[in-house]
Amino acid sequence: ATLGALQAMRQASMGYPGDEEAKEIVGQYFDVVLSEFKAATPSTKLRQRPSSDLQGLELPQIYFNASEQRVKYAMKPGLSSTEKQDIVKAAYRQVFERDITRAYGLNVSYLESQVKNGEISMKEFIRRLCKTPLYRKQFFEPFINSRALELAFRHILGRAPSSREEVQNYFSIVSEGGLPALVDALVDSQEYSDYFGEETVPYLRGFGQEAQECRNWGPQFDLFNFSAPFRKVPQLITLYAAYQQPLPDRHVYGTGNDPLEIQFGAIFPKESRDPKTAPAPFAKDTRRVLIRQGAGIENQLSNPGARGKAPGSLGPKVFKLDQNTGTKFSESNTQTLIRAAYRQVFGRDVYAAQRLESSEIRLENGEITMKEFVRILAKSPTFRKLYWDRLYVCKAVEYIHRRLLGRPTYGRAEMNSYYDICAKKGFYALIDAILDAPEYAEAFGEDTIPYERYLTPAGQAMRYRKPTNMEGTGMFVRTEITPRFVELGTPAQPISSEPDTAFRVQQGVSKRREQSKVFKLTNTADKVALKTIIKAAYRQVFERDIDPYVTKPEFTALESRLGNGDISVKEFMEGLGGSELYIREFYTPHPNTKVIELGTKHFLGRATRDQAELRKYNQILATQGIRAFINAMLVTPEYTENFGEDTVPYRRFPTLPAANFPNTERLYNKQTKQNDEVVVPSFTPVAPFGG
Repeated sequence: ATLGALQAMRQASMGYPGDEEAKEIVGQYFDVVLSEFKAATPSTKLRQRPSSDLQGLELPQIYFNASEQRVKYAMKPGLSSTEKQDIVKAAYRQVFERDITRAYGLNVSYLESQVKNGEISMKEFIRRLCKTPLYRKQFFEPFINSRALELAFRHILGRAPSSREEVQNYFSIVSEGGLPALVDALVDSQEYSDYFGEETVPYLRGFGQEAQECRNWGPQFDLFNFSAPFRKVPQLITLYAAYQQPLPDRHVYGTGNDPLEIQFGAIFPKESRDPKTAPAPFAKDTRRVLIRQGAGIENQLSNPGARGKAPGSLGPKVFKLDQNTGTKFSESNTQTLIRAAYRQVFGRDVYAAQRLESSEIRLENGEITMKEFVRILAKSPTFRKLYWDRLYVCKAVEYIHRRLLGRPTYGRAEMNSYYDICAKKGFYALIDAILDAPEYAEAFGEDTIPYERYLTPAGQAMRYRKPTNMEGTGMFVRTEITPRFVELGTPAQPISSEPDTAFRVQQGVSKRREQSKVFKLTNTADKVALKTIIKAAYRQVFERDIDPYVTKPEFTALESRLGNGDISVKEFMEGLGGSELYIREFYTPHPNTKVIELGTKHFLGRATRDQAELRKYNQILATQGIRAFINAMLVTPEYTENFGEDTVPYRRFPTLPAANFPNTERLYNKQTKQNDEVVVPSFTPVAPFGG
């Protein structure tokens, strides 16, 4: 068909140019395109699993070449040691789903040496890895047999189980012989030899590797995407069990992510929304069970031919365009009819700019019928944007069908016919096919606005089983439950007197809150205040006045730079922390944990917050040294927020607030030279779930 179209285009194009040279150029370009299409195409890739219970599928070679190619590793005798090590790591990643050497510091050294030296093949290496105690502990003992079988298929064959018969066969093997028998059966299978042979490391055979089956689509790629320790539930056995159950009340193309009761089309639904990822096993002659909006005797099964009967008082209100005001179901005000048409077709009232005023005038003048007005609304850009452009075809058909015919689709045959119209003719042909159907003429005719005639049992339950709708029936009783934290925060006896309130506010607060003084550099011209700030910095960092102990002017340069405004108080503190005196007094004699504790005391005014902070600073101190550790504290947002550039750090939290108040109290109530005890934050951890 492509060659015929190109030849017709070549013949038509030769008539456009005026001179012979231009015609020759056009002909040369078309000849190049035709020669490319006449060339032999690559052969398709077949599934190498001939069996009576498996689907025979083909993957075109052009699809395989266009897909993202998976790296394949093969253990050859002449490879270097580095290349062999990479291949062994690839085998670890396939079998254990992670690089166990990097993650756990583990390896199977005796097997590694054998496969690298050529004593065993890669096939035997995979077999023995799957029989190791590590694999048994990770992927066999924590799971039931059906889940262990799925994981073994993923690790050894690179795919999920394909059919119920295959699961039954291998389930009997693992039940009788355990893990070793299952591994031997998979590794010794003809399929393993066809795909991987003796040298190739198994790989996941997903998109682009081979043709994929439709029946296990969702569970197979769930098996590829989820790590085994985080997914305990078997997937394939529950899928095949669901096929044996009665037909569920859902769409023929499976469940989805839609928050409405319209569930269809999604291939990978969120597990938190609906765990049933399998498509419903509907046949072509199966249809949904729908509930009629009206009298029960007129429902879908009792009287399928009763489409033209109005629901009356038991169903939705029917709007009909009829100039005779005495006729039943009529509306004298055409604007009410127009608003009802907008609400039915669009699902809401439209904005003023979205209204089709010219069509409204034609309807009021009797130039068009209500059916044609609904057709114009359904073909408008607003409707197309709402229910077509942003949705995939199945979802769009379902929404449009409900809006225009007032019911969900019956089954696969009806959905397939609409899908065929959309694929061949497009959106506007779908609107015409629905409105020109005999069902529309019988149910609504020319003058009735479409209304909701049927809905699914799921939609009925969502509408009428909400707590707000069940309170009046006595089926649901709303009870107000007071949260526990509100109960705990409510005093048993109300505090009435002001002295009592003041006493409670000050309870447990020491006098240090009132006596603490903050030193901040505001003006370098005041030399007395500058000297006071420098001494306060010395007392904060060295825990004493250092004038009687310093025999040489070690900090003269820092003091002069601070007095001249060359550096801030923050940089002055950094210089003190990196001085030889600080290193000799607070770094050299102590272990890293004690150094971190003293550093947070001197530069942040508190004890270490928790174990995580201790580990963070310990890594910096061990790898980069004392000066990098002090700089890391000074550049934190905590230091900037509390001290800024010109305030000398001081003891924070002298009272009840702060989680590490007890540790800070212990740290400040002892002298560094008299006590070498380390105040390590040791909060009681929260017990995990089930602990």
